[in-house]
Amino acid sequence: MTRPNILLVVIDCLRADRAFDPDRTAQTPAMQALAERGALFTHLITANSMTIPCMTTMFSGLYPARHGVRAMVGARVADSVPLLAELLRDNGYHTYAEATGPLSRFYRLDRGFDQYEHRDGVKSAMLGQWGDDLIARFRDGHFSEPWFAYLHLWGVHRPRQILPGYDAPEYGRTQYDRAISSYDKRLGELLAALDLENTVVLLTGDHGEKVPENELESRVESLKKSLTRQQGKATGRWTRTRRKAIASIRAGWFKASRLLYSAGVVDSPLATVTGHGYHVYDSLVRVPFVMAGGPVPAGQRISRQARQVDIMPTILDLAGLGDCVPPTADGHSLLPLVHGQHLPEEPAFIETCQNTREPSSFYGVRAGGFKYAYDAANPRTPEELYDLSADPEETRNLAPTMAHKTAELRDLIAGHIAGAAAGAVDMTDELSELEMAGLADHLRKLGYVE
Repeated sequence: MTRPNILLVVIDCLRADRAFDPDRTAQTPAMQALAERGALFTHLITANSMTIPCMTTMFSGLYPARHGVRAMVGARVADSVPLLAELLRDNGYHTYAEATGPLSRFYRLDRGFDQYEHRDGVKSAMLGQWGDDLIARFRDGHFSEPWFAYLHLWGVHRPRQILPGYDAPEYGRTQYDRAISSYDKRLGELLAALDLENTVVLLTGDHGEKVPENELESRVESLKKSLTRQQGKATGRWTRTRRKAIASIRAGWFKASRLLYSAGVVDSPLATVTGHGYHVYDSLVRVPFVMAGGPVPAGQRISRQARQVDIMPTILDLAGLGDCVPPTADGHSLLPLVHGQHLPEEPAFIETCQNTREPSSFYGVRAGGFKYAYDAANPRTPEELYDLSADPEETRNLAPTMAHKTAELRDLIAGHIAGAAAGAVDMTDELSELEMAGLADHLRKLGYVE
């Protein structure tokens, strides 16, 4: 069997609804054409709402409770956990990665890649010369076949990157949507450089994003931008004091939003909160998953729930390596669904990640058409339950009136967490203080920690 080349494109913060739903305002002809050529899963649910836990899940096929990387700082995946690129390389694939954002080598997600390049996603952007050079490499056959390439794109994440002429209403209602339109144009140019007869392209997001939807949220977003810009590269006691003050303001704002929600003043505990990482709403965890090219049959649009833990087994299956899926993996290949076979829908477990060294205690599950979320460590935080078929926007909390369903899903999460085998490596055990300071500085520049 001739094994296909495989390109995994992860667009940071890419929401499924803003890229593929009928009411989208972004212009996404390249994404639509790719989906029409293959299969689109409209409801892939991420395991977390932050990059490092999500990418560790994508590469391991394990939930965060199993691989143990449940925060942005302090832990990396254990060497004993098989990763996707390792399994592909061990079976004859040449493996390449173009990573960005927080995905530095500190996390050891470079394991298995013959080449792992980490770039500044703003200075070396897909929309600029770096993108031109990358497309040329694919067009000119730079990669040895069969190849697996992982491409992580940053420009939909803040600060949004928008092509000249695209910062206009016809390319989207918000700057987030206009960034998607801009990246879609570049994606089309990249796809045109590929031989899709012998290449499978997979497109997804690592997690979603809470986008400013009204004037107040837009002002909050502008304030956050100004605070981030003003930090600059200054050092010293004033800078440390300022960072602590910013962190305190952000934490206070989030706490105030929850209190207003508890009091019934606002409809959501995320009122005026933008970004990602703080909850398990679908805007933060529902991403698209497209696979097209090679042997993938065309014209499949699948609304059945899929999970981020399913991506690694699916890629191995596409490579003809279904037997190499680790028996410990939480996920399963989605290829049978693409070929019209029935698979029972499984619960999707979700965690939050709040930029600390400690795992968050706020969990969620999406199962049987319902979404349930609660804080296991704080009973004063209101439980939330939504009937997703009747209320896909998650605006009517049914927890107070559906105690039986609430208890059922809470027990489901409790069983999942109780079965965790958190074998992650504490990075402080193997990194020097200087290296840990370097990692913290890298994440600080990206806005992840203060």
